Amino acid sequence: MASAFLIIALAALAGAVVSWGVAVVSARHALAARKRAHHANGIGLRVLLLVWPFAVRRRRDDDSVDAVRSSKAVIAFFVCLTVAVAATSAYTNLTHKPATAGPQGSVPAGGAAPIKS
Repeated sequence: MASAFLIIALAALAGAVVSWGVAVVSARHALAARKRAHHANGIGLRVLLLVWPFAVRRRRDDDSVDAVRSSKAVIAFFVCLTVAVAATSAYTNLTHKPATAGPQGSVPAGGAAPIKS
């Protein structure tokens, strides 16, 4: 069961990386479309885009498919990240063995366990 959660966690992390890449690429395409429509795009916005794709927001007059795709990809990123955290938590709960002083039900060092009468 633990291996299933490990696979889910790794797949979710891979999905998060892919969705972040889709968000960045789609946002770059949206910025290029805005530039062709003679809207100002600063260099700071393009640099910020690599770190945080929320930098590209859809405007009311913007019907860009790329801007919509970028927004959806960022949402998918957060969903994948949430699933990865939950699966990692389940995996560690199933595999973590707490350090104890001795095995459960061990006999005390003084000999046999006391007998109740």
